[in-house]
Amino acid sequence: MNDITADKAATAPGAAHYTLWQLVRYMLGLGTWGFGGPVALVGYMYRDLVETRKWIPESDYKEGMTLAQLMPGPLAAQLAIYLGYVNYRIVGATLVGLAFILPSFFMVVALGAVYVAYGGIAWMQAVFYGVGAAVIGIIAMSAYKLTTKNIGKDKLLWAIFLASAAVTVITQSEIVWVFLGAGVLVWLWRAPPKAWFGGGVHGVAAPLAGWFALDTIDWHKLGQIWRSCRSSTAASSRSTAGSPIGSSSTRSRWR
Repeated sequence: MNDITADKAATAPGAAHYTLWQLVRYMLGLGTWGFGGPVALVGYMYRDLVETRKWIPESDYKEGMTLAQLMPGPLAAQLAIYLGYVNYRIVGATLVGLAFILPSFFMVVALGAVYVAYGGIAWMQAVFYGVGAAVIGIIAMSAYKLTTKNIGKDKLLWAIFLASAAVTVITQSEIVWVFLGAGVLVWLWRAPPKAWFGGGVHGVAAPLAGWFALDTIDWHKLGQIWRSCRSSTAASSRSTAGSPIGSSSTRSRWR
């Protein structure tokens, strides 16, 4: 740690002064007692570091979230490492990352050993089922809070969010081109490079969005689903036609 980084931490707009060891202690506690998975943990970071303690400016937090979401790997750990890097560079990122990750690592190893030894016990299976249900609730609340905080009332971002969610549900996978395309689309819509398009970016953004959407849909899979639905409908029709209710002799008796 040096005086320059310490001064930066003290004078960052909207942020209170904090030391590297305060951040390390916080991440050590969050890595030990934090519950609910990556989405819940990044929600706790926003609540504690941005809203309550005001150590991290919201702009730095959102920038870290963006980079952590774009990169492969654990979301919460990457955000923690970035927050350690903001004011304390490599040393801060290393210490914060170790403090956040090591408690979970040791707990998973211990729980794995216990589960292997006593996993057949009914009460332990019930505990795991209960934990799963609690985690779903925590993730849902954290996802709602993060979505409303980051998107707010921006109609363009809501439209992109809903479109990305629909593509993810349909394809049952997270496609990087969808998220990259969303970023390019917002860039072209909000800050059009006039030297390229002469300001007529809206006519370029719409086809670009359509191209990304069409390119990411698994048309072969959708075709299989459509053919399966048609086959089921045809089988149902044949079954109805061949049943006693649908036969001509039965119909004549009911006339």
